[in-house]
Amino acid sequence: MCTRPPVKLDMLKFQFPQSFACPFPDYSQVTNSSNQKNVKILSCQLLLPLLILSSEPVFAGASIQVIENKNSVTLLKKNKPILRYLKQPSPEAKKHSPYYSRTGYIHPLYSPNGKIITGDYAVDHPHQHGLFFAWTKSSFRGDKTEFWNQHKKLGDIRFHRFLGKKEDMNSLSLKFEQVFTTGKDSDESIIRETWTIKVPKKEQPYFQFDLISSQACATKDPLVIEVNHYGGMAVRGNDQWLKLDKQEKPLGQMLTSDGKNRENGNHSRPRWVAMYGPVDGEICGVVIMNHPDNFRFPQWVRLHPSKPYFVFAPMVEKSFVIQPGMPYISKFRVLLYDGTPDHGVIGGSWKEWIKN
Repeated sequence: MCTRPPVKLDMLKFQFPQSFACPFPDYSQVTNSSNQKNVKILSCQLLLPLLILSSEPVFAGASIQVIENKNSVTLLKKNKPILRYLKQPSPEAKKHSPYYSRTGYIHPLYSPNGKIITGDYAVDHPHQHGLFFAWTKSSFRGDKTEFWNQHKKLGDIRFHRFLGKKEDMNSLSLKFEQVFTTGKDSDESIIRETWTIKVPKKEQPYFQFDLISSQACATKDPLVIEVNHYGGMAVRGNDQWLKLDKQEKPLGQMLTSDGKNRENGNHSRPRWVAMYGPVDGEICGVVIMNHPDNFRFPQWVRLHPSKPYFVFAPMVEKSFVIQPGMPYISKFRVLLYDGTPDHGVIGGSWKEWIKN
């Protein structure tokens, strides 16, 4: 008589590495929607099992987990956090003027070793938020609009709804919708934007996801994007890369596909940009790739000479219009890594991306 081995419940194993950063560092409670009771989270290591046993939606792929609560949606690969999408303003928002409050963006982005790559509500630029998409100089129905510089109070971008997930053998995708309005006091949408975030299940030495943004007019009127030296898909780096003294050299570095840096690469037109630097003594960084299908590819990039941020900006030399019935679609690939950027590895990922 043969004995069958016991079944291993791998889904309930949550062994966190020492470098693991809690995907919910700002929240101490998770609400059980079935009975409206607050479940106290005693430690981050208890988070995933508790959510599985509660009514918080938890979706598990082969090696990918998605955790949703009322504040955010967090994506993990093999129990390591990759990113967090904000549905509600983070607790940090309360420390700033109300017009700086923001939702509908990603922060943090994590390296495989658990380092936080992005910054949010930075002391120098509190209007920059992790990985975000915002137009600057623009107009709607003849009136000025501005979605980047929030202190001007000429526009607002906010989370609208989580459209769920899609999964196959090779990847898992999430879809979100944001709305652009003329201000925080307005509920009339100018633009409805969807983000589709696709994560591969294959083993890689870095984290990777593809992001497709589709911006469609919400009315019969267009949105005019005017000439400006920045605006579009942007990323803000960790505050540890910000130099506080004008005489200091920035700790955060930038590298483009053409081998240029922040000193000679501003308003160049590369295929990709890498930004990296030390976080708690260890080097990590992010790469954002711009797809050949994108409008005016290769797009110009704004590489700030001292601040840790860059943005793909298709309006640097010429304005354009987002017309009703003609969605503005942008495709990006994001790599998150530890160490310095490897030109060969990034180039290989680029070729694989555009081929597929």
